[in-house]
Order: sequence, then C-alpha cells, then structure tokens
Amino acid sequence: MENAKEIVVTPSNVNGLISRLVKNEQRLVNLAVRGEITSLKFSSAGHCYFNLSDKSSKLSVIIWSRVFSRIGAEIEEGKSVICKGAVSVYETSGTYSLVCNEVITDGDGEQSVALDELVKKLKSEGVFDRKRPLPEFPKKIAVVTSPTGAVVHDIETTLEGRFPCVKMFVVPAVVQGGDAPDSIVCGIEYAQTTDADVIIICRGGGASEDLSAFNSERVARAIFQSKIPVISAVGHEIDITISDLAADKTVATPTAAAVAAVPDKGELLHRLEMFETALSDKLNAKLMQKYAEVSSFKKRMDELLELSYKSREDRLSVLSDNIKRSMNKKLEISEITLEKHRQLISALDPLSVLKRGYSTVKLGEKIISDAGELSVGDDVEIMFGSGSAEAEIKKVRE
Repeated sequence: MENAKEIVVTPSNVNGLISRLVKNEQRLVNLAVRGEITSLKFSSAGHCYFNLSDKSSKLSVIIWSRVFSRIGAEIEEGKSVICKGAVSVYETSGTYSLVCNEVITDGDGEQSVALDELVKKLKSEGVFDRKRPLPEFPKKIAVVTSPTGAVVHDIETTLEGRFPCVKMFVVPAVVQGGDAPDSIVCGIEYAQTTDADVIIICRGGGASEDLSAFNSERVARAIFQSKIPVISAVGHEIDITISDLAADKTVATPTAAAVAAVPDKGELLHRLEMFETALSDKLNAKLMQKYAEVSSFKKRMDELLELSYKSREDRLSVLSDNIKRSMNKKLEISEITLEKHRQLISALDPLSVLKRGYSTVKLGEKIISDAGELSVGDDVEIMFGSGSAEAEIKKVRE
C-alpha cells in the first residue's frame, strides 16, 4: 500500500485550525478560572492585561477597555480572582488568551500571602535592616547574572563611560526557573572568594512571576550574609523583590546599578576643578595675608631700626662728647705733668748747670769729677755754658 501524500501547511493554516477548534470546544467558550493576578499592565487604549497564575502555570488574560470600565472588582497585583470568559486564539502570533468579561474577587492569592509572610519573617530577623555604604572608588565589581543577553553589555558600557578604571567580571547564574535560586546563591557565595568590592545581582525585565527566584528566602539570606556590599537590580521600578529589600542598595535596572556602583569621571573632574579653584583661592588669600603680615612686620622693623639708630646716634654723640672732654682733660693734665718733667729735666741738664757759671773738664771723652784723675801736663777740654776751651794742667791739688 502506497504512503499517503504528505500535506504541507503554513503557520496561518495551523493557527487558523487551532482557532476554529477552540471556538468549537464548548468547554473553552464559557470558562471560570481561579488564579492570582501577576504581571498586571494597562495599554494606552485602556485595555487590561495580566496573567492568572497558580503554583505551576499561568494563563494570559485580556479585559478589553469597554468591559473593564464596568467591572466592579479590584484588579490588583497579587489578588486572587475568578475570571469568566472564553479562550481566544490570536492567529498572527499563535498565542491564546482568556478574554475576560467578568471578574470576581477571591481574596489575596496564595503566592502573595506566602510572600507577605516571608517578608514579615525576614524583617523580624533584621535581614532588611543592614544598609552598608558602597565604596566610593571600587576597583572590581562582580556581576551575578545570566552571561547572555543585553544586561552584561549594558553594565559594561555604563561602567566604561562613567569610570573606566574599574574592572568587572561576570559570575554566571540562572536567573529564571526552578534552578535559579540555588544558582544565584552559588554566584553570591563565589563572589565572596574574590577581591570584588561590590556585587551586582541583576536580570533584565520580565513578568512578575519571572522574578520569583529573587523572592527566594535562600537568596535573601545569601545577600544578608555577604561580606561585600550588594546592589540589587531586578525587573523594573514597579517590581519590588525580597532581594531588593535585603540588598544594601536597590535600583530599577542593571544600567542604574552600574551608575550606583561607580562615580562619574566627568563629575570627578568637575569636583577636582572646583577643589583646585578653591585651593588656589585659599592659597592666594593666605599669601596675601602673609604678605600683609610681612609688610607690617617690615614697617615695624624699619621703625624700630630707625628708633634704635637714632637712640644709638644720640648715645654715640654723648659718648663722643664725654670722650673729647675726657681726652682734653687728660691732655691738660699731661701737659702740666710734661712741663713739670721738662723743668725737672732742665734742672738736671748739665748745660743748664754750666750756664749758671759752672764748667766741666773732659780728658778725652771722659768727664773729670776728681782732681786726682789728672796729671800735670794733661791736655783737657773745659766746657762752659756757652763754648769750650783747651788747657794744659800745670799743677794738681787734691
């Protein structure tokens, strides 16, 4: 028997077939589905989109704006509700959703209640209380995240633009799914063995149920036990996870985490310029102050020197006058003494004696003071007060 000819169809054929099957399935036309609202968002046209989640699965739900305006139930993240409506296939993308026309509030969802209880427990233990300051100038940053995707590139680009001297290394981790909590914990623990100054745990955006790994108690405790400051950048601004509460710093996106982790080189340069200007101004002011002090000191010294010079000049003048008077007095005394000595010497001068009528007899060069020194016939010289005469000894009388 020959094989039947293979039929090849297009995606549109398949999606159209599934759409018709869904429409013809009565059990999918009038459904009442209980679940917890997650990933709630609204379009600019007023349409409401969310997922109905349970512990193991989720169902996409759409409430058109015309229906949403008349629904009285509260549509809030984490609420447990019963949504009534029909399953519809969007053939263009091959997706399906529950098109809801009635919502019945069913209290808080199990996941929301469990999360609230965990938050209360960790808060009572002080897990959320520690908020360490980040280092101002980190040298190395550990990024615990999935190595694929745009997250790593975004952080690298931001760090390079703001503070290029910092080094970054990625600690690969699974950030979504059942294995994610253990993987993130292992990443945080591994970072403790490195010389990292800051740890960033992050992931890109996603639905709120995709962030469940970051609501894990194990992850929160690993962050709390980290000896290195931790920045949490999980999801978007509307999503607050337990990891955010436990971290030292919480930001909305991985890019914002890079901004928080390092200073901006432009701001640092501006601060340096301001410091330089302020320091220059202070130095100039100090120099001007010292110059004024030196000028004042110099002026005072000049005045003191002038005063001292005048005082010394007056003192020298007085001393000079005293010396002159003293010298004149001594000269007068010396002249008197000299005159006395001159008169004494004059009195003792042989010539003076001779001038008074006495004479001196010399025998050769010898002055004769005793007649016994002469002999008859000696030629002698007789010296008078004025002049001399030669004579011969005729007779000696002793």
